[in-house]
Amino acid sequence: MKIVNNLAKFYKSLKDDEKLLRLLYYMPKDHLDDPLDESKLDISKLPEKDLIMNNILVIGDKTSDLKMDANFSRICLYTGSRTPQKHYLKNTNQFTDNPYSSTQQYIFDIYTPHAINNVDFRLDWLGEVLNEVLFHEDIEEFGDLRFHSGIPILNTPEGFVGYRWIYIIPSGQGARGFKS
Repeated sequence: MKIVNNLAKFYKSLKDDEKLLRLLYYMPKDHLDDPLDESKLDISKLPEKDLIMNNILVIGDKTSDLKMDANFSRICLYTGSRTPQKHYLKNTNQFTDNPYSSTQQYIFDIYTPHAINNVDFRLDWLGEVLNEVLFHEDIEEFGDLRFHSGIPILNTPEGFVGYRWIYIIPSGQGARGFKS
């Protein structure tokens, strides 16, 4: 199944992408303030980088600490449903669950202060960069990763807007005692 392994790879990929980190951390003062400006320090070089990382990249669906005065955006990463894949039985002309193959959802919730989103469409910008990170040509460890769906998050903390990106990875397992 490799669920924990996949979560760790996702987290590392997000943590290692400086463009994503800058978009999560640097909030604009006005529409001319670019978070990607080279005059701003890389997040990985800031003395408080560990505290910053703990606030902007979170494993699990944690929003209770997001307050209106928060001056950062956040991505929450966690697993969603795991469902058996369907198998078509031609002789009965129906689909049935395949006990040896399933699909695991991986969820990325993005939250950003409403006021910041109004300045530079930060929520959508973060979504674009998230897709770039996950589907980067050089990253092969996500193999069968596929986009599943995206939906606005309606019950966000006060002062925030949110969007949920859902990706899926199919996985298989052999029957016990089965040797190929």
